[in-house]
Amino acid sequence: MNELDIIRFIQGIRNPFLDTLMELLTELGDQLVFIAIALVIYWFFNKRVAFKLVFVFISSAIINELLKGIIARNRPYVEDPSLGVGTLTHGYSFPSGHAQNTGVITTVLYQNYSKKSNWLKWVLLAALIIVPFTRMYLGQHYLTDVLAGLALGIVIALGVSKIVDMMDDKEHLFGLLITIPLVVIVFIVSTFRQSYDELKNLFVAVGGLTGFFVGYAVDKLYIKYNDLPKGIKILYRALIGALIVGVFYLGLSFLFDMIAVDNLYLDFVRYLFVGFGGSAISMFAFKKLKV
Repeated sequence: MNELDIIRFIQGIRNPFLDTLMELLTELGDQLVFIAIALVIYWFFNKRVAFKLVFVFISSAIINELLKGIIARNRPYVEDPSLGVGTLTHGYSFPSGHAQNTGVITTVLYQNYSKKSNWLKWVLLAALIIVPFTRMYLGQHYLTDVLAGLALGIVIALGVSKIVDMMDDKEHLFGLLITIPLVVIVFIVSTFRQSYDELKNLFVAVGGLTGFFVGYAVDKLYIKYNDLPKGIKILYRALIGALIVGVFYLGLSFLFDMIAVDNLYLDFVRYLFVGFGGSAISMFAFKKLKV
């Protein structure tokens, strides 16, 4: 049985309900879910853990994009169009970005919060199984894609987490320093003859990283608001933070689409503001509003 046959076997259980369910569950490994998790940790729990998660996630995303470009493996639905289910993701197949993202997020959350919450272990285990399965069910990835993605995500999370721990109290400076060569590299890469779909995730990742790390440094050095909300203030903070991030994410998307559709540089700027808004601007608003 080859890998296409494995996907055909999995899709033997297909029906309209499962198609919709799998499209929803696969989003657990999407970048938007990562952003939400990182912001929740940053606003309500521990800023340094959020910093670590972002550092690890972006490192993983960059490695994933580089490997995809080098290996250039077509997705299963490209080889057999009948295997495509729902909205089809563009770009290359190996390794699976969704599986790798899941490996990263679950590893960092397990390291930092599993001892405080028994139920979290089961949720993370479920995510490690469900997201890779959905990628195969939808015809987006082969078995080896998702297995490699999971393994890479876990290994990168373990390794980069140790590097962040070695930064001690100067993590904000390392964050600022790492953004400089990354920004230079992605803009150099943009001069190569590659499609928008092949480079989008790289620009989004580095843009978000730059905004968050600059905002993290501004927050740590100047805003210095570390109060954790209690009671109704938790809801107020969630609504205010979501509003700020939403304005940048949706507002700039609407504005930039009027300027140019599918533009890498505008994607970079939009996610830069999302990262900065979710860190510095949000914490500044929380401090002023005392929530």
